[in-house]
Amino acid sequence: MIIKQLQEGTAFTHQEKAVVHFILENQECILDKTAKEIALLTLTSPATINRLCKKLGFKSYHEFQLQYVSEYAQNKKNDQTKLDVIASNIELSETVEGLYQETVRYTQEMIKKNSLNRIVNRLVHSNRIDFYANDANFTRVQGACLKLSSLGINTQVFNTYNDFYSGILTDNGSVAILVSHTGKNPVMINAAMELRRKNIYTIALTSNVNRKLDLLCNESLYIYSGHYELTSLQYGVSVDYLLDVIYTCLVARKRKNPFDYDPADYEPQS
Repeated sequence: MIIKQLQEGTAFTHQEKAVVHFILENQECILDKTAKEIALLTLTSPATINRLCKKLGFKSYHEFQLQYVSEYAQNKKNDQTKLDVIASNIELSETVEGLYQETVRYTQEMIKKNSLNRIVNRLVHSNRIDFYANDANFTRVQGACLKLSSLGINTQVFNTYNDFYSGILTDNGSVAILVSHTGKNPVMINAAMELRRKNIYTIALTSNVNRKLDLLCNESLYIYSGHYELTSLQYGVSVDYLLDVIYTCLVARKRKNPFDYDPADYEPQS
C-alpha cells in the first residue's frame, strides 16, 4: 500500500519528506494533479517527485499516480463496508449486502476464463468428483456434494487423504477438489502431493497469496477473504460462490449435452 510506504519510509531526503508530508495531509490531491503541480505546491521540483516515485518502486510519477488512484478507490470502498458498531440493525443488514456483493465481484474477477473452461471440461468428463476439506470447509463442501449428487455425479468429501480409497481410483476418471483458506493447510498439502503421485487430476480452491497448494494442483480457483472485521463471512461467501459456479456450469453442460453425462460412457474399460 502506497500510504503505508509513505508513512513508514525513512530513506527520504529533506525535499522528499516535504512531498510525503503533503501527500499524507492532502491525499485527494494526487488523484488529478501532475508532478509539476505537486512540485509547485510543495516548493520542490518535478525531479524530486520522480525520484520519490522511483524509491517507492515505480518507474514514473504517472505509474505511481495510477496505482495511487486504484488504492484510494479501494480504501473508499473499504470504508463503506467497514463494520459500524453504532449502526442500526437495518443498516448492518445493508452492510452485509454490500459485503456479499463485493465478495462475489472480487471472486469473479479472480476467475481465469481459460482455467475455468479447462476445469469444467474435465469435470464434465469425470466419472466421480471427490472433495478434500476440513473444519468449516467440510460442511460447506458437503452441501456442494448434495447438489452434484442431484445431477447423478458420484461424489463425496474427505477430511484427509485416504490411501486405500485412492488406490482404487483411475487417473482418467476421477477429479479431486481441495479446499484451503490459506493454501498452507498441511493436511490439504499432503493430500495434494499424494493425489499427484497417483496422477489424479486436482483442483485447488485456495488463496492466491500463499501458492503452495496452488502450485501442487493442476488448476486453481482463488478465494477472496477481504480485509475487514468480517473476513470470515467474506471467505465463506467466496467459497460458496465458487462451488456454485462449478455446480451451475455442470447443470448447463448437462442440459446442453445430456448424452455426454451417461456415467456408463466413462467407466474404466476392462
